Amino acid sequence: MQATPLAHINLEHELAYIIKNRLDYNTDLCEIMTACGSDKAEPFHNYTVLYDWLLSRFRKEPLFIFELGLGTNRPGAPSSMGPNFIPGASLRGWKQYFPKAEIVGADIDRDILFQEERIRTFWTDQRNPSAIRSLWNAVGDLLFDIIIDDGLHEAAANICFFLESFARLKPGGLYIIEDIGGVENAELTNCLARVVSCARGYATVQQLDHPINKGDNVIFICQKFCGF
Repeated sequence: MQATPLAHINLEHELAYIIKNRLDYNTDLCEIMTACGSDKAEPFHNYTVLYDWLLSRFRKEPLFIFELGLGTNRPGAPSSMGPNFIPGASLRGWKQYFPKAEIVGADIDRDILFQEERIRTFWTDQRNPSAIRSLWNAVGDLLFDIIIDDGLHEAAANICFFLESFARLKPGGLYIIEDIGGVENAELTNCLARVVSCARGYATVQQLDHPINKGDNVIFICQKFCGF
């Protein structure tokens, strides 16, 4: 199985540097995601600073990116982001940031699914293994350079989706779970223990320093070892 260009990232070294030195500046990805209506950037998060640091050298690569969670704004929907957000914002941000990438997304809210140039979206329920398998059957044989779980933000759902989806990550690829700070501590501990045991790669949890958001600015990030 061919490794992703992202295999050249020394994740442990890069994370140590940026988290210590570079989280307080603006990037192209920050501006793109904000303009698209995503909450990955200020004023809520600074994930885009970290992502730009890791990924900017690969912007011209023909990557395959998957993101779970389109950002529903429908009242009463699971993990609804409220009326001020735009469904699909992050997918469109990735499309703009990576002009040669193919973007695939999925969500539990069927009403917000859409298709456009270089973006396809599918229904799934990340709490249900059979629904996740149906998702991957619909996607086809694609393997991904980056997989991001920005879905239901529930420990059991994070575990379920990881266990059914890690095989879809290319060697050297990045698997990211966003916003894990809101998960209850005992569930979080169990989640990470199971995830890391399956990861076959370098994995870490990072609390990103933020002047306002002190409790919900935490990510799990794993780089799959080449050869798996």
